[in-house]
Amino acid sequence: MKLKKDIIRKILKNRIDISYTIKTKELDKETMNKKVFIEVIDQLKKIEDRRDFLNEEIGMDMTAYEDQFFAVIENLFKLVFNKHQLGLIQMYLYTLLPDKDWDGMITIEQGKEEKEVPFKSSIDVWNVIKKFNGND
Repeated sequence: MKLKKDIIRKILKNRIDISYTIKTKELDKETMNKKVFIEVIDQLKKIEDRRDFLNEEIGMDMTAYEDQFFAVIENLFKLVFNKHQLGLIQMYLYTLLPDKDWDGMITIEQGKEEKEVPFKSSIDVWNVIKKFNGND
């Protein structure tokens, strides 16, 4: 972070020669949670892709080796998300993404209303699971 401040100082010094202070602001908890969730889901997708590649191209099945790591990740998800949210995350990673014919949309029911929402990216998954924050 110090390097970024130094770059900003240098640019400002070249443009306008005035006294100033640069302060950084931490991300709020919700924004940080969203950022971390998206990173985790994207990494899990990459791991799945790598496992599929190794299995199809090289004939090496990494499933038995990786299962324990996935169990740890799923248990951590259980600490944070309710059953409905966890089910949506698992459906996205293990059912919908591998389906090449899937259009990227799901139908969700909230109360008496049903609507179709995008569910193609990790950001979409975050937006959908946040609608189900209540306890099971």
